[in-house]
Amino acid sequence: MQKKLIALALASAFAAPAFAATGNVDIYGVMNLSVERIDSGRVGADKSTSLNNNSSRIGFKGTEDLGGGLAAVWQVESSLVADQGSGTLAARNTFVGLKGGFGSVLLGKIDTPMKGLGRAVDNFGDGIADSRNILGSRYSTGGNLWDARTNNTIAYVTPDFSGLSAVLAYVTDTGTAFTATSTSGPFAPCTVGLDCNKSDAWSGAVNYNNGPLLLGAGYEKHNALVGANATVTSHIWRVVAGYSFAGAKLGAQYEKASGDLAAANDNLADRKAWGLFANYGIGAVTLKANYLKADETNNVANSGAKQYTLGADYALSKRTTAYAFYAKVKNDSAAAYGLGAAGTTNTALGTAGVDPSVFGVGMKHSF
Repeated sequence: MQKKLIALALASAFAAPAFAATGNVDIYGVMNLSVERIDSGRVGADKSTSLNNNSSRIGFKGTEDLGGGLAAVWQVESSLVADQGSGTLAARNTFVGLKGGFGSVLLGKIDTPMKGLGRAVDNFGDGIADSRNILGSRYSTGGNLWDARTNNTIAYVTPDFSGLSAVLAYVTDTGTAFTATSTSGPFAPCTVGLDCNKSDAWSGAVNYNNGPLLLGAGYEKHNALVGANATVTSHIWRVVAGYSFAGAKLGAQYEKASGDLAAANDNLADRKAWGLFANYGIGAVTLKANYLKADETNNVANSGAKQYTLGADYALSKRTTAYAFYAKVKNDSAAAYGLGAAGTTNTALGTAGVDPSVFGVGMKHSF
């Protein structure tokens, strides 16, 4: 209640006179910092100790009752680089939309449904040991391709049917590097200044989350404009499962991606990857483990990798957690998977055949 009162006071100070009296605003966020000892694995490189920001953020969200079972919804979520005292306004999930008995329609910058599947089971999400180091990432650079928060997104979320729901998103422009130089003729696939729909994407997922059982499946397709009239497509499908019992939670993820577009010969590459996740709570302590494996791509030998992660959380309160973890990536000779592919300011990425590792301790507070 205190957060809502503060938010309403701020809104009344800065909002236009038409601000609806029936609306409400909530403030929420996460502060997550860790101290990490990183070994990049590179010959001759020193180990480093640093303070790391892990997806710290602050958000404002609200609803307005429009009558007839319809409501306006909105959210503005900004990144906080808490170890440096900076951040970016509206860099995270930021949207406006309508919600009713039909579900929700959202417009803005939104996590793809494909990304949501992986976030449901990862034990070390939003940090340097995130499962996105392997799952959804390119073998040749270690960068993540398939777990995106996309600009220019139109999303539809179904109502919840006793734990069953679905999400469909269309990205009108994925931000291709190709730029049209004219507005007419055969070499003008896009109108200058407008979204280029030949570099778009589709993402969808179906989820079941009821009681101890979690199931999900999704598909995503990218269309990338690589020349005046040339488009390369890449796609992925992914399934996840989870089950909770007697203080334990088990999870699994499997995916197959085709065409990671990291290099000229990768548009036909097929890669399979999977992960196993487990945690067990004993009082205030939760023990956690991830095992991740990327198979070789079909056209590059020795391009597979594994990641092992162990850790423990200690709940200081319902909103504050202290934690420790260790993670190591083992690359085949042609693979350049690494640490810090998503959600963190620390990285050890992009060197083929090198095996980076990290030990860290930290604290996370949600508000």
